[in-house]
Amino acid sequence: MWNSSIKLFYFSLFFLYSLLYSSNAICSNQKGGRPLVFDSSKVEVREPAADRQKKLLDNKEYQYDRVGPAPKSLWDRFWDWFWRKIGDIADSKGGSIGIRIFEYLLIGAAIVLIILLLLKNNVRALFYGKSAAVPIDFKEFEEDINKINFTELIEDALSKKDFRRAVRLHFLKLLKELADKNLIKWQIDKTNNDYFMELADSTFSGDFKELSFLYEYIWYGDFPVDEANFKNTISKFNDFKI
Repeated sequence: MWNSSIKLFYFSLFFLYSLLYSSNAICSNQKGGRPLVFDSSKVEVREPAADRQKKLLDNKEYQYDRVGPAPKSLWDRFWDWFWRKIGDIADSKGGSIGIRIFEYLLIGAAIVLIILLLLKNNVRALFYGKSAAVPIDFKEFEEDINKINFTELIEDALSKKDFRRAVRLHFLKLLKELADKNLIKWQIDKTNNDYFMELADSTFSGDFKELSFLYEYIWYGDFPVDEANFKNTISKFNDFKI
């Protein structure tokens, strides 16, 4: 009896609250200048023509639930199986440890390879090229470039058709001429790149870079030079005016 009275009491409160809320909503709409409007218009249900419906239903592009995935080939199924096994191994405790060890081995191998490359080619050669970082060898001549008789040695090289050696002598002669004009400071242990840096602010830097490239390509690159190539190369040396 008591429970029924409580239920009836709460039901009455809920009914009164709903009634008051509806009344307030109606009054607020009317006060705001927005009277309630009930849509009593007739709804017209339109359907496409029967032939158009059939055409749309028969169109395979719209039959999403009827087109299954393409069957996988034996090769595709093999790779699916393979990668599942790899995933299972990677998810296991031992597999994750093995993968981590393999990653460390790869990193260690890469570091060792880099160190070996740096030992085989000095660090400077990585930036300026191998031949540019090799000091010019004067051992077959006198150590002092100013004591070399270039004219005699060039004639001797040409008489033996040793055009590579003749190109080298022309380049050494060019270094001597630049040193005589105080454009570079010649030293026996300097490289072509050192001399290029000394000429960087002069008008000779571009031409010197081209000639040093030709010299390095022919001499250090062991490029065979015939008489025609020699004449073409030496013409560039002759055009270099200090």
